[in-house]
Amino acid sequence: MINFRNLEPEDIEVRIQQVTDKGCSLLLYKTARCDMRILDETVGQECWDCEYSSVNGYLFCTVGIRCTMPDGTTSWVYKSDTGTQSNMEPEKGHASDAFKRACTRWGIGRELYTSPFIWVDKGQLQKHHESNGRWKCNDRFSVSRVKVEDGKITDLAIDNEHGFTVYQMRSTTPKRKTARVDADKHETAPQNASDRFAKVRELKARAISLGVSEEGIEAWVAANFKGKAKKDMTDYDLRATEAYLNELIKAMGE
Repeated sequence: MINFRNLEPEDIEVRIQQVTDKGCSLLLYKTARCDMRILDETVGQECWDCEYSSVNGYLFCTVGIRCTMPDGTTSWVYKSDTGTQSNMEPEKGHASDAFKRACTRWGIGRELYTSPFIWVDKGQLQKHHESNGRWKCNDRFSVSRVKVEDGKITDLAIDNEHGFTVYQMRSTTPKRKTARVDADKHETAPQNASDRFAKVRELKARAISLGVSEEGIEAWVAANFKGKAKKDMTDYDLRATEAYLNELIKAMGE
C-alpha cells in the first residue's frame, strides 16, 4: 500500500469561488504540478506514468504506479478519472483536471474534500468593489496553516497577500506553545504605551485618508484580537496592528 503524505500549505492553492456585497467565499485546490511533485518524491520519477484516452467522448487520464505486491513481486496498478474543461485553454484544462482527479483516486490531496466552507467578510477585503452591477474581489489569498488528522482537515488558516489572517478554522486539539511565545504575546504594555497608541491612531487615519475603509480595519482588529479592550492590548498586539496598517498604506501606493 502506498501512503502519500498530506498536503502542506505550499501545496494548496486558494481561489475566489463567489463574491457578494457581503464578502466572498474561497475554494481550496491543488495543481497538476503538486501531484507530479508528490508522485516523484513518494514513488520516484521512473515508477509512475500517465496516459490519456477518450471514452464515449469523454477524456480520461490513467495514472499508473509500479507497486510492490504482497507476494514481493512488482506490478503496475492503474487508476483513472475524467475531468472538466476550464474557461481558459479548455482542452489543456480538461487534461489537467483529469490528471488531478486520477491522482486523487490514488489518495493525493483527498483531504481537500473535507475543507470547511470558507467565508471572508467584506470588512477583511481590500479590493472588493461593484462593477456593472456585479461584485468583484481582486484580493489574493494563500494557505498559511493546515492540519490533517485521519484524512480530514482539522485546522486551517488563510492569509491575504499582505500576510494577514482573514480566515481561521480552529483545531479541537489543544496547541502546544513555547513559553517564550506565550510570554511575548502576553507581556504587559510598555510604559510608553500611550505613544504606541498614538502611533496606531496616526497610521489608521493615514490609511483611511488613502481610501482604506475604517470598517475593514476594525474588522481585522476584531478578528485578530477577539474584541480585546484597548487597555488590555499588549505590546505584541500594538506592534502587530502597526505592521498591518503600514502594509495597508504601502498597498495603497504611499
